[in-house]
Amino acid sequence: MRPVIVFPILFCVVCILFGNYFLYSGTNQKIERYKENPPFRIEDVTASTGLSFLLDKNPSTVWRKIRNSPVDFDFFLEMQLSHVWDGKVFQPRKFESLSVEACPNDTIPPFTLRFLLRESINVDKELRMPKDIVSFVHLFQEKGKHQISIPLDKLPKFQIETEYPKNIYILTPEFKLNGGTGCLAEVKLKEVL
Repeated sequence: MRPVIVFPILFCVVCILFGNYFLYSGTNQKIERYKENPPFRIEDVTASTGLSFLLDKNPSTVWRKIRNSPVDFDFFLEMQLSHVWDGKVFQPRKFESLSVEACPNDTIPPFTLRFLLRESINVDKELRMPKDIVSFVHLFQEKGKHQISIPLDKLPKFQIETEYPKNIYILTPEFKLNGGTGCLAEVKLKEVL
């Protein structure tokens, strides 16, 4: 074969191999990041900065409330699905507690927590906002605590499900800090493994 034909074909093969490798490695990195922090919604209605720092597992990064909220909550964090797909059915997860940590050298400000079970809708089929079920309300008013653990024993006992999104929820804590300011470093769900 002549080089005029071989070089373009070889160039195309190399480009395809390089493109596939780039796609594969980039996808694997995103999947690993998804396992650590799924792409759920978080919202801060106080227009403060750094809400994503509450989920980054780094207590030196913080969220600081700088103004009051115009609604009945300051922020919410969609954290985990109530079920996990095992290849055949959706297995229920068991959650132990919600851990809240204050900023370094600070204490947790008084807050009201509404723990929501947010409907996990199929957004490809449903053109609406998900419905929320208030699982429980927790009022924290202790002083001098740097870290607390809120038991999640009031959550319903989730059952095995075969159809998504039927009876599958996104666990969503919604916080209202009772005061003009406050600072939090981490919010974590602890799961029974």
